[in-house]
Amino acid sequence: MPGPQTGFVQFQMFVARTINPNAGDYIIAVNAVTASGTSVNPGESAGLPSLAEATAGSWTHWDQQWVYGFDTTSAPFGFGYSYKVVGNPGTLPVFVPIILTSNQFIFPPVSSTGGGVNNTLTISLPISAFSIRSNPNGHTPATVTTPPAVLLHVNYITLDTIHTPQDQLGCCGVQTTSYDLVVDLTTAATYFNNLTSPPGKQGPNNPDLFITGGQIIVTP
Repeated sequence: MPGPQTGFVQFQMFVARTINPNAGDYIIAVNAVTASGTSVNPGESAGLPSLAEATAGSWTHWDQQWVYGFDTTSAPFGFGYSYKVVGNPGTLPVFVPIILTSNQFIFPPVSSTGGGVNNTLTISLPISAFSIRSNPNGHTPATVTTPPAVLLHVNYITLDTIHTPQDQLGCCGVQTTSYDLVVDLTTAATYFNNLTSPPGKQGPNNPDLFITGGQIIVTP
């Protein structure tokens, strides 16, 4: 699927050294918000999906996640893309695969940016997919929320091979909770400065998992 495509969002994640799937997992987490201002999952508020929420098991703002790395080497196309299904009270949510065909995404796993070598992960996903959520009448199969998603709260995250959090967007590593990147799905735009790692940020010991910045391009 070469060339610019409409109805897509391109995500790029930059790391300090090399995108290395043997080092751990690279995750794009999103909270999708409809025109009514609520999450695509009914009853959940809009906001940043953070590592703190995942570690605590609440997954409050995690509507979808995209994963590339240690855990996806045998997955179709080499990555995992899924939506959250909320279980019964007191049980943890699960993530159910979103199945894309080869003409629905663009995924060159590794590229080079800003003088780095193989330091950039890039994926383009269809805007329409961000409206996918669990079916309230039994959770699965998935359904598409109405009205559709018009905003994304986005976070980039890395884990090591034993799933220990290593880094995320924001100034303060794995403890960041106040940072919030909001992306408008209805307007063509490039988000770059929003994803620049601040000077002096303390990253993980493994530079392959140290997020230094990124870019998001919306093409409605």
